Amino acid sequence: MFTPRGRDIKRLREKLGISQTELAKRVGISQSFIAKIENEKIDPRLSTINRILEELLNNLSFSETVEKVMKSPVISATDNESLPHVFELMEKNNISQLPVIDSNGIIKGMIYDYVILRKVISKDPLSLKAKDVMIQPPPLLRRTTPIEAAMKTLTKNQVVVVIDDKMRPIGIITRSDIIKYKMYTTNSILWAAEEPNGI
Repeated sequence: MFTPRGRDIKRLREKLGISQTELAKRVGISQSFIAKIENEKIDPRLSTINRILEELLNNLSFSETVEKVMKSPVISATDNESLPHVFELMEKNNISQLPVIDSNGIIKGMIYDYVILRKVISKDPLSLKAKDVMIQPPPLLRRTTPIEAAMKTLTKNQVVVVIDDKMRPIGIITRSDIIKYKMYTTNSILWAAEEPNGI
């Protein structure tokens, strides 16, 4: 990611409709200091630039829905599948969790690798089925849910499942998916700010 110039910061600030005075107050510096940065009359510390950028980027509206970032189709297991088969499915697809569905495709629970570990410590894994090791489903979101809402949900959960109107999983989103999206979007915005006709 490039280091933004004063003119880039100015263009981004104006695009967001934030005044120099308001930005200065949020960041904790003077309005005149913001003006000098934007006019490139001073060379501020990188930490100051980062604080300004963080404040500006926090005001960006990520209007896309979770359908933009979800992984689909969803790899899932039925509730009566054997644990060895479930584990093989997870290993084959390099995943650490998967939804458990019933015969109608409706989500009933979630299996995580750490839950499997807890179970096999005290029980014979060959005797277990998916329904024996699944736990409560993670937060369920509709495909029209804004990405911003998913971001907030994932601060307290490691994964969310996107469902259709019949409670069938159609997508899955992890913290890593959201972080990648956020970083890509932020980089795209900052690179666009380099161009006079950018954002």
